[in-house]
Amino acid sequence: MASPISRTIALAAFVVLAAVAALFFFLRERQAATGATGSVQVAGSETMRPVVSACAEEFMSRNPKADVIVKGGGSGDGVAAVLHGIADIGMASRDLSQRERDYAASKGIELSEFALARDGVTIIVNRASPIDALDLEQLQAIFAGSIRNWRELGGEDLEITAFARAAGSGTASLFGDRVLKDAAYAPSVTQLPTNEAIVAEVGARAGAIGYTSLGALRSARNGVKSIALRVDEQLQAATPTAEQVRSQRYPLARTLHLIGPRRSTDTASAFVAFCLSPAGQSLVRKAGYVSITQDGE
Repeated sequence: MASPISRTIALAAFVVLAAVAALFFFLRERQAATGATGSVQVAGSETMRPVVSACAEEFMSRNPKADVIVKGGGSGDGVAAVLHGIADIGMASRDLSQRERDYAASKGIELSEFALARDGVTIIVNRASPIDALDLEQLQAIFAGSIRNWRELGGEDLEITAFARAAGSGTASLFGDRVLKDAAYAPSVTQLPTNEAIVAEVGARAGAIGYTSLGALRSARNGVKSIALRVDEQLQAATPTAEQVRSQRYPLARTLHLIGPRRSTDTASAFVAFCLSPAGQSLVRKAGYVSITQDGE
């Protein structure tokens, strides 16, 4: 039978071993958390800037020696910044254009594209409007200026005031490709630099219409409402729900991309990996976008 002194020594030894083991695991976790170091420059899409900024804040809290700087400017500026070596990562709310791909190839730059999130460019009207759905042809007519009064669409006798994104925006590019097509914006359409600015203007004007991202709509107040879209007047209207956006059944569904050179810095690669991780995708959903996977939805 062990003496009290032996039991005390054994207990002390166990406590010491447990403390050493705990310290070992703490230091290992601390080392992993602070593994990323240095600065990462991110630039591009105004649509993506808020959610990528949220990812950057969380990434830096886990990696105190890393500094991730996120700037907007538009998808075109973000891709250009990567191609000219100004940014490590570009944010693009559209696919790369053939011109951008050709330029990269001519400079020997291999680009990697990562799908960060799904989004649906959402048509919004002032909350007082009785309009609940439009088809793409009607939408084109509004922004091209051939329909100027809501009365022509079954609404009130009220002049239409349209707001759009400025040139260089990935959101504007998608709207142009899928809605305007060969038409141009009417001179009466006001072009604004951000989705949030469009939401604010539409909410402030009774006859207003505009388009925005799911993220900007999530943070909007009660002055606007989203309306459903039909490809044509014969088809059922679709709304930008997670299911409709992920399946591409919503006519203005799109993918939000992170773009960078194939040979990137370790910290830039670690940041992209975090954005695509379950923790990063949780921030994507919190910001109002549709995550790449259905986990947590």
